[in-house]
Amino acid sequence: MSEPWNGKVVFEGFWWNCWNSNYPHDWYTYLAKLAPRLAAMGFDGIWTPPPCKDTNAEANMGYTPYDYYDIGQKNQKGQMWTRFGTMDAFLRLVAVAHANGLEVYPDMVLDHCAGGDPDPSSPFQTDNQQYTSFQPVGYAGAHTGRWQRNWLDFHFNPVHWHPTVEWTPTASNSFGSDFCYQGRCSDSGNADANCASRQNVRAWFTWFVKQTGVDGFRFDDVAGFPPEVVEDILYNAMGGGLRYFAVGEYVTDSQATVDGWASDTLNRCGTFDYPLRFALAAMVQSGGFYDVGSLPSQQQSNRFKTVPFVSNHDTADDTIGPALDPDNPRTALAYAVAMTVDGSPQLYYEDLFRNVSPWKDGTTAAAIPSRAWLENLVWCHQKLGFKTGDYFVRYQNSQQLLILERGARAIVAINNDGSSWHDGWVSTAFFPNTQLHDYTGTCPGNVWTNADGWFHVNQPPLSYSVWGNEGVTGGFDLAGRRTVQQFEMDDDLGDSTTNFGYGGKAVADGFRVAGAIWPAAGSEVNVVVYADGPEDVSVEMLTSGGAVLEAANGAVPLALSAAIEVEGRYVLRAKVSAAGAAPARLYVKVDYLGPAESALF
Repeated sequence: MSEPWNGKVVFEGFWWNCWNSNYPHDWYTYLAKLAPRLAAMGFDGIWTPPPCKDTNAEANMGYTPYDYYDIGQKNQKGQMWTRFGTMDAFLRLVAVAHANGLEVYPDMVLDHCAGGDPDPSSPFQTDNQQYTSFQPVGYAGAHTGRWQRNWLDFHFNPVHWHPTVEWTPTASNSFGSDFCYQGRCSDSGNADANCASRQNVRAWFTWFVKQTGVDGFRFDDVAGFPPEVVEDILYNAMGGGLRYFAVGEYVTDSQATVDGWASDTLNRCGTFDYPLRFALAAMVQSGGFYDVGSLPSQQQSNRFKTVPFVSNHDTADDTIGPALDPDNPRTALAYAVAMTVDGSPQLYYEDLFRNVSPWKDGTTAAAIPSRAWLENLVWCHQKLGFKTGDYFVRYQNSQQLLILERGARAIVAINNDGSSWHDGWVSTAFFPNTQLHDYTGTCPGNVWTNADGWFHVNQPPLSYSVWGNEGVTGGFDLAGRRTVQQFEMDDDLGDSTTNFGYGGKAVADGFRVAGAIWPAAGSEVNVVVYADGPEDVSVEMLTSGGAVLEAANGAVPLALSAAIEVEGRYVLRAKVSAAGAAPARLYVKVDYLGPAESALF
């Protein structure tokens, strides 16, 4: 919905220990049900929790991942699904989001992993450092899964024995086995930049993007490993272009630090603007004693992919404080600034929605109430086209009044004074004698720019206003789109012991299941099967009842199309055709339209 591409409005779709008793261990389905409502509000994308299997499958939030290739389809660490659902549910969420014109940005945890077994080859045989043997399950059985790891993949190892200020764990900052990606992350500062860890994370990330069809990413704790790792995997998975959402969490009040990190990724990834967030939080907590004119100078300078924000799951529980009450009127002022400055603003679940009893632990997508003022700010950002206009700081000569402009699109004013009105004249990019309307409803009546294009703002106490061309109305047209996902069939992927039984090389003596999709009724599904070399294969699409809907046989690349009359789960399976043929790795690529809404899940 937004324009330009780096001016999106992003919804963080979870809070710490999020839970919905109506969708137990199925948060993905709740988000899928919420997608039409978010799209109608004007959002562009959903930041989802980490998708990979954690050390405790059902309980943990995904920030201590065990098996990166397990996104809810392997029976390990206590369960097949994750806290948030199965792989099927995640892929369906992506398709439903796309059908609503939304993008999906999963949380990527690449600094560390956890849940390994004691590593007999490691010199560290005490405390937690001994748990560095990772041998996840694969289709071929226990300990056959892809991306196995040992102590040489982590800190500390012969290439990086000695702790440094950057990229190595400390007693107060250790969340499991800490990856060593070598290169600059080494004692020499110039070790093998294509070491096993780097090769494996690159291969996994590329697999994940193809498997899921996601659109962008949030990278966790990027201070813990070299920025060139993020640059590497984004280039290999997303190509040479830059027009996609990617943001790293680098917690610092140093503008130079976040600017430098983003630049070191060659601007493939931006950062959350923590320096600005700390300033906004100080304003909210000041009780009116804060120089709001200083706020623009607190922004980071590299804003190519910057993400301004007010709250997230870490600030809300004071992990990275301070926590801000969304019903504090100064929090609304902070959001008005964060929405107006350059970047793709991120809104937090518990700020947009009233996440309190009786809705907190059990609600429907339609039932949980939202905060109307925050919905209105999203509407203003999108309908007035904030980020299509240049950014101007028009007035900062007062400690209480700040006036910003998005060139000829919107004028945004905040008054931090709890008892007095404040006013000011500002030059604008609007034409002379232009009628402007405050779309927040704070200032009734319209006001015109004068003959020179200047505008007078008279702002009530403890409030904000958003002025734009008079007469803008309406909601948002849903620009739904199709989803492309690719299922790789190999013996070190999937799990043959689960009900789904995904994975395994294609064999001649029977079909194996590549994956499943959830297309909309009245749509068409297009499938193409590839292999690493010449192969004759058979592919089938099955209905939820197990009947063969469509089938195809022949040499790869082999295409199949199917008309979908009934919405639901459809299974794709394949085999090699020639009797006695050797098992073959296949890639089953599917292009389909998910349902924008559904009564079936």
